[in-house]
Amino acid sequence: MASEINYFLKPLLLTLAFEVPLAFILGIRRKNLLLILLVNVITNPLLSLSLYYLVYNLGIDKAYKFLPVLEIMVVITEYLYFRNYLSYRHPFLLSLILNLISFLGGLYVV
Repeated sequence: MASEINYFLKPLLLTLAFEVPLAFILGIRRKNLLLILLVNVITNPLLSLSLYYLVYNLGIDKAYKFLPVLEIMVVITEYLYFRNYLSYRHPFLLSLILNLISFLGGLYVV
């Protein structure tokens, strides 16, 4: 049970550790910063759960071929939230940059 919790918690904490400070550096403040945090609390566990399901059913080699598609879905989902609820000039670019940095950072850390 602890390993399953760690499977979901570690990517979420890493994502937040990369994306929230980067968003702050990019000028995001207050409620908008909280929105980024909350959106990641939704999208990151869904990504991890989807990947967990794929690994369980397809095996690790086949499952990770779906990772780019899952990441694109996260970028689009976060963009839609940002577009509708965030005061930022380029919400798609923001979503893309934040997710790219957290993905690359996660590869480096893990």
